[in-house]
Amino acid sequence: MKDQPQQQITQALDEQARDLDGNTLSRLHQARARALEEHTRKRANGFAHFLLGAGSIAALALVAVLQLPPLEEPSLPLQADRDALEIATLNVDLEVIEDLDFYEWLSLQDLEAIPERKST
Repeated sequence: MKDQPQQQITQALDEQARDLDGNTLSRLHQARARALEEHTRKRANGFAHFLLGAGSIAALALVAVLQLPPLEEPSLPLQADRDALEIATLNVDLEVIEDLDFYEWLSLQDLEAIPERKST
């Protein structure tokens, strides 16, 4: 149900529209068609802009994820810690343990390249 003032306005506009000449009606129809076409185009462009924006955000998120440092795996105890643990569990004289660097160096030497001394 329409109120009285709105109904009177609608009736007055309808009467004026019936009294318009053909040229004016043609221009009104053309203007209406252009407005509808522009509205449709803007809606399509708006959706395209939405897709472009969403794609940009997705690409940015992908780049951000790829730039993150890799997750670190739990680290194993350091070699020195393992060596200390082995030493603590061995039944070895402390003097030998104190000279471990020497024994390691000795194991790396090519002893066969050293000429033998002849005893006289």
